[in-house]
Amino acid sequence: MAKITNETIEEVSSRTNIVAVVGEYTRLEQRGADWWGCCPFHNEKTPSFHIIPERNMYYCFGCGEGGGVIKFVMEIEKLTFVEAVESLAKKASVEIRYEGGGGAIPQRHDDTREKLIELYTRVAGTFHFFLTSSPQGEPVREYLAGREVSDEMVTTFNLGFAPGNRYWLHSFLLKKGYSREFLQESGLFSKNYPESSFFSNRLMFPISNRKGEVVAFSGRLVSGTGPKYLNTRDLPQYKKGETLFGFDHALPEIRSTKSVIFCEGCMDVLAWNQSGIQRAVAPLGTAFTEQQARMVRSFAETVYFSFDSDTAGQNSTYKAILLCRRLLFDVRVLNFEIGKDPADILKNDGPEALKKLLEYSILDFDYLIMIAGTNFDTTNPEGKARAVASLFPYLEALESDIQRESTIQRLSAAFGITEKSLLADFKARRQTNSVVVRQEKDQPEKKRSIKRTAELRAVLAVAANPQYFQVMRSRITSDDIEDADARNLYIVLEDCYRNETMSHESIFAACQDEQMRTVITETIVQGEFAENAQKVMEDGIVRIRKNGLEKKRIKLMARMNVAPGTSLEDVRSIDELMAEKKSIDEELAKLKDMNE
Repeated sequence: MAKITNETIEEVSSRTNIVAVVGEYTRLEQRGADWWGCCPFHNEKTPSFHIIPERNMYYCFGCGEGGGVIKFVMEIEKLTFVEAVESLAKKASVEIRYEGGGGAIPQRHDDTREKLIELYTRVAGTFHFFLTSSPQGEPVREYLAGREVSDEMVTTFNLGFAPGNRYWLHSFLLKKGYSREFLQESGLFSKNYPESSFFSNRLMFPISNRKGEVVAFSGRLVSGTGPKYLNTRDLPQYKKGETLFGFDHALPEIRSTKSVIFCEGCMDVLAWNQSGIQRAVAPLGTAFTEQQARMVRSFAETVYFSFDSDTAGQNSTYKAILLCRRLLFDVRVLNFEIGKDPADILKNDGPEALKKLLEYSILDFDYLIMIAGTNFDTTNPEGKARAVASLFPYLEALESDIQRESTIQRLSAAFGITEKSLLADFKARRQTNSVVVRQEKDQPEKKRSIKRTAELRAVLAVAANPQYFQVMRSRITSDDIEDADARNLYIVLEDCYRNETMSHESIFAACQDEQMRTVITETIVQGEFAENAQKVMEDGIVRIRKNGLEKKRIKLMARMNVAPGTSLEDVRSIDELMAEKKSIDEELAKLKDMNE
C-alpha cells in the first residue's frame, strides 16, 4: 500500500479545521478559546468532549478517546489512516503526495468507494430526469400528485423513476465508460443476470450520507406485483443499518430543536417535510438499529417515534424505545389511529393535523402502559402480572434509580398492584438476569499500565512541545533512557524530527502504541506541560544522564576490582579505567550542581 508523505499529512492537518469536522457529528459550544460537546463515541448528557483548536486536537474526559483531526475521522468514519488523510485532503484541496515522488498516483490503494458514489450520483440524476421530464415517468408523476407530494419535495429529495426496461441502464453506463466488472459489483444490477437492473418501474428515493453524497437507492413499487420497497444491498459506501433516509436534510433542524422524528419509511419523511417539519428521518429496509440512533445522539436529546400503529409497528416501537432509553434519550411517541400514517394524515387532514399530532405526542411510558393494557386481559391477576412483566425491560433501560422508582409508582397505580410486590418481582428478574450475564461474560482483557516515570514525563513534555526535541536529542540518545515507554516515545520523536514533521498529528501517526497515544493526548489536552515543559525536560535529561553515568561508573569499578596482572598492558588498562572514572565523577558532580 502506498504511503503518504509526512509533508502531506502535515499540510492536511494544518489546513483542516477540527471544530468544523467534529461539528458534523456532535453539537459544539464555545467556552473561551476551546469547544465542548457531548462525545460522539459514548453515551453522555453532560458534555465532556473537549476540542483545542489551537492544537487541532480533541479529548473526551469521559471515555478517554482523543487525538488529532485525522484520528477523529478514522474513528468516526471507520476508515484506515490513508483513507482518512485522503478524505480530508480532498476537502482541503491538498494534493496528496506518496513516498517515491509525484502527486496523486494513478492507482490509488482503493478508490472503489469514491467511484461508487460518483456512479450513484450520476444514476440519481438520470432517474430524476425520467421522473420529471420523460413520458415514461408520467404514471409516477400522477401517483405523486395523488399522494399530494409537491414538486418542491420531488426536487428537494431528488426523486426519480427507474424505467421498466431492465436492460437499458446497463447499456447506457457501458457507453459512459464503466466496465462490466465494476457494474456487476455496483449493486445496481441483478447478481444472477448482470445486465438486468435491480430497480425497474419504481419510484426512486436516492439515499445520501450526512455529506449529501448519493450512496444508495430505495425503490417503491407504484403498480404491479412485487415487494413494496427494494433497497440497495450493503456496499463499501453504504451500510443499511448505519444510514438514515433524509438525515442530510434533517440535520440542521435536528441541531436547532435538539429533537428528531424517526419514521417508518421514505414517504413519511416527505410528508413531515412538506408539512414544514424538517427533522424526520427513516431506517432503510432494516429494523431500527443502535448505529442509527447514535447518528443523531450528539445532536438530539429527544426522539419522537412515528412508526405504524399495527402490532408489528408496536413491537418495533417498543424495541426502539428501549434502545433509545439506553442511549439516554428522552422518548416520546406519536399516537396514530390504526391504519394511518403521516402521508395519509397530510393528504386527508393537511399539515396542521401533523403538527398537532407532534405537539400532543405522549411519553413513551404512557404509550407502553396503553399498549400493555390493550394486549393483556388486566381484569384477572394473571393478565395483570403479564402486563406488568412486559414493562420490566423498560424499567431496566432507565438511566437512574430515581426514574425507575417514579415509574414503578405510576405502574403500580395504573394496574392496581402494590409497589412492594411489583418491586419484588422486578428485583427477582434483575437478579436472575444478572447471574446469567455474569456467567456468560468473559473476563475483560487487562490493559498494559503505563507508569509516568520521571523519564517518561520528560519525553512527554517534549511530545507536547515538539520545539524542544532538538535540545533533548543534542544531550541524550534513546540508548541513555532506561524506561521502555520513554525510550520508545523518544524513538518516535526522533523519526519525526528526521522527517522534518514535528506536529502533534505526525507524532500520533508515527506512534503505533494506542495506549501511549492516549497518554500523549491526555497530556496535551489537559495542559500538563503548558508552562513548565522546559524545566521538566531539563530535570529529566539530568536524571537520565545521571542514571546512565552511575551505571557506567559501577561497571568500571567492577572491572578495576579484578586483580590485575603484572604486564605493562594491564597497568595501562587500569590507568585508562581510572581516567574514565575520573571523567564520570566530574560529570556527575556537575549534574549534582545542576540539580541543586
